[in-house]
Amino acid sequence: MNFRRLQYFLAVVDAGTVTAAAETLLIAQPALSRQIKTLERELRLALFEPQGNRLVLTSAGRALVPVARRLMVETRGFEEAAAALRTGRVEQLVAATTSASLRGFLAPFIATTSPDDPRIIPREVAHFEMSGSLRQGCDFAISPAAPEGPLRSVPLGRVALKAYVAPDHPWADRKEISLPALGSEHVILPSHHSVSRYILDEALSREGTGLERVTECDDGQTIMALAAAGHGIGITTDQPLYGARPVRLLGAGGSPLDLGLHVAWLPGHFAEDTISGIAARLRGFLREAGAVIPAGAMP
Repeated sequence: MNFRRLQYFLAVVDAGTVTAAAETLLIAQPALSRQIKTLERELRLALFEPQGNRLVLTSAGRALVPVARRLMVETRGFEEAAAALRTGRVEQLVAATTSASLRGFLAPFIATTSPDDPRIIPREVAHFEMSGSLRQGCDFAISPAAPEGPLRSVPLGRVALKAYVAPDHPWADRKEISLPALGSEHVILPSHHSVSRYILDEALSREGTGLERVTECDDGQTIMALAAAGHGIGITTDQPLYGARPVRLLGAGGSPLDLGLHVAWLPGHFAEDTISGIAARLRGFLREAGAVIPAGAMP
């Protein structure tokens, strides 16, 4: 079976019509139609059936889509590994990251790399999908949750969970507040898809307290913008923006709330040494910028 035909198959799936897929692939529509027919003959399966102006996947076609996507990811990974072994140079690495990590420090770090370094291409992934992303084409993950399973990882440090307030808020000049103080405030915080929300909820439960007024927002910069404008107390791990004032959150026993950051990858990855080196450089970049707390240090 020709793997390029799998690429054509997925292009038609994503575009919805052979004509649109042909335009994307920059090939003639009749040639693409012939390739799809050849793939169906090779597989001895009907993959599409016409429905008006569109092609609709058959039940067999639907079942094969995720398998085809995995095969294409593995094929690209094989080609990249072979190229790295042949040339001794890793050209590109795909990094699974949350949007907060991407904007907060990964993109600024990428700006410090040189043409001699691998291109780091971010792929935004939810907090709790990091391990799965490594089996779906990502070379390494920057995870705010501890890596699961038999993964290699490098700790980057710990990021403080902070309350952000407007410059004229009574807390603006405070260094820290305890969690019960949030109880009667309007609090803007991430949804339950976020590790930082999980940490906050666990800490509130240990304190035996809750929040009376909550607005959920999964974008850390927007949380700070709302806090800076006086719409509430914003809770995020992002670095300060828009004039919002950060105040450290203290949990039970006066311990600060924070979460760990890790770089993780699959053991035996062809670029393991390169990923490990990038992780070490990223850790230094974060500490120099004051974005993380070194292991063992208190904020």
